[in-house]
Amino acid sequence: MVLQNVLFSKEECDTILSLSKEFKKSSVTIPSTSNSPHKFTRSYNKEYRDSLTSNVDCLEIGKIILPKISLLDDTIISTPTINMNTVKYKQGHYFKKHQDRSSYSYFERKKTLIIQLSEEDAYKGGSLRVWEKEGTPYITALKKIGNTIIFDSGYYHEVTTLEVGERHVLVCWLEDNNLK
Repeated sequence: MVLQNVLFSKEECDTILSLSKEFKKSSVTIPSTSNSPHKFTRSYNKEYRDSLTSNVDCLEIGKIILPKISLLDDTIISTPTINMNTVKYKQGHYFKKHQDRSSYSYFERKKTLIIQLSEEDAYKGGSLRVWEKEGTPYITALKKIGNTIIFDSGYYHEVTTLEVGERHVLVCWLEDNNLK
């Protein structure tokens, strides 16, 4: 099930964004093609994703978001102390269709939570699409600032190419210890 609702004000979104640190090229995790004992590799790979990522103060952001996200999804009892960052999409940036939990990596991720931190008129393109099941129509996330979307980390999703402007989001992955 995909849950979404506008939960946060512009001021709260600005506060969350202000807790970002330095933005760096985003990496992706893909299955290893070498004879390495590791099943996957993590690196910048423009074939799958082009965006910028910043680490954030998870404890401070958790204090801001937990009271509201638990109203949208009452199975959430805490926010992660790791596995949270802000992502910046600029013109030409995208993230191709993928899963945050797959057969080869990140088995601990149960739910993905994304909060829209940009005003919807600050950019064009850059739509978040989520598929509950492969082969079914996708759900497009609302672009209104403060919109929060929560879905199973095993669901396929993508961010379409950003045509103009800049888009910021907060992304975190909830694990068993964050859920009832």
